[in-house]
Amino acid sequence: MLRLEGRRGMGKICSQCKMSSPIYRCTDDDCLRAGMMCKDCFVRCHQNHPLHWAEEWNGKHFQPTSLKTLGLIVELGHNPDEPVCIFQQNADVDFTVLHTNGLHQVAVTFCACRKSLGHRNQLLRVQWYPATPKNPQSAITFACLRQFQHLNCIGKLPAYDYYLSLEVMTKSRQRTDPPNRYRAFLQCMFQWRHLKMCKRAGRGHSIGGIIETILGELALECPHVLILKRTFHQIGKTVPLNWRNFLYFMFFAIDANFRLRNRAVSNHHRSPTLGDGWAYLAPRESYENHILQFVDQKEMSSCSGFAAIFLATLKNVKGLRVSGVGGVCCGRHRVWRANGIGDLQKGERYCNIDFLFWSSIKDEDYLCIVVSYDISCQWSQNFWTRMDDIDPSIKVKYGEGKIMFMVPKFHLRAHQRTCQTKYSFNYASGVGQTHGEVVEQGWAHLNKVATQTKEMGPGTRAMTLDDIVGFANWRTIENLARKRGEDSTQKKEEIERGISLEQ
Repeated sequence: MLRLEGRRGMGKICSQCKMSSPIYRCTDDDCLRAGMMCKDCFVRCHQNHPLHWAEEWNGKHFQPTSLKTLGLIVELGHNPDEPVCIFQQNADVDFTVLHTNGLHQVAVTFCACRKSLGHRNQLLRVQWYPATPKNPQSAITFACLRQFQHLNCIGKLPAYDYYLSLEVMTKSRQRTDPPNRYRAFLQCMFQWRHLKMCKRAGRGHSIGGIIETILGELALECPHVLILKRTFHQIGKTVPLNWRNFLYFMFFAIDANFRLRNRAVSNHHRSPTLGDGWAYLAPRESYENHILQFVDQKEMSSCSGFAAIFLATLKNVKGLRVSGVGGVCCGRHRVWRANGIGDLQKGERYCNIDFLFWSSIKDEDYLCIVVSYDISCQWSQNFWTRMDDIDPSIKVKYGEGKIMFMVPKFHLRAHQRTCQTKYSFNYASGVGQTHGEVVEQGWAHLNKVATQTKEMGPGTRAMTLDDIVGFANWRTIENLARKRGEDSTQKKEEIERGISLEQ
């Protein structure tokens, strides 16, 4: 480490031209064994690495400098094999680029000979996301946005802490305070989440583009649901009875989470939602219109002894816009349903859960739906009457005993004795060894983000939850495929071992 602080035995001549006396070096790991260079060679070697940190030897020690100070200019709009544009326009003198290693002051020129290619597009072509669509003075690299998105989804790192780390890294290199670009970082990340979800769903290749995205289209579906849809349309409902349950029984797990609260800060005008209802959260307008019809509805009573059921009424909700979140996921594979997550205003009420359940099954067909809900004994009462007010077609599809109301196995013991047989998975037909508790695992993953989403505006919070829920679904689906491959390999090994024993 001490050796790296000095000249590192790099020699007394430029490592590139072998002529001049070198006084500059790069401190980034990408410039492995680059050596000491003269000014001209240093700038030339960093034409494709303008976001590296530079140091200058003053005869006694290295002192910080920058590529901008040394004269490096990033010319945008033209390919490297094309001649330099003679109609260049200089960017703002304080043009700042946020990268994974800090905040950089960069000299940028825009091409002006191509009127159809604006400054925004020229930045995007080099993977720099502009902070504003017109006359951008700041940009964030795709690598920086991608890195924070992964850290936020996996480790729930708040945006402020990540940005603060970039500032600290910059101060440790430059010994000066960098310009404040925190708000620009938040705005770019807000848009980045939305664009990435649209890209993954193939909206960029759609004829109608992003604007024609329908509700729930950006959500990742459970592989079980995809199999149901494929086989249902191929062979219809006339299937053998011995595998009808396996194919067309859909398992849902429903629950409420009172840790994912949100304070009454900002509003929907200042913090809008991009693509409202396109992924996992229920569409705000139709959801709120439904809730407004039940302003005076009380929270569901319960025979359960779990304290979590009463959190909404026992704890103070003053100053909160959202007291919690209700959610619906696949009861077997823990994949969150499209439009199956919504905010709770006054605890766990019928109107909230009814709408979320309906929103997650509308326009879909199943022979039977098995619902795992810790207070199914209460929610199932007058269920069909409430469904008639939302969508009468639900009763036509599932009214003849095609919805089974169950209580998850761990929660069931806290219920009264009358519930422990009627709503038990152990005595239900066609459910196998389903325990119905998978939604709790999903909450354990989302609870880590509760502290940062509590202080967010409504739009930023919705985009963050959609992104993190989508990431959780992707990890779940990926692990399902991996587990299936491991099981197949293990089964193959067992078969081969059995054959060898027989021989």
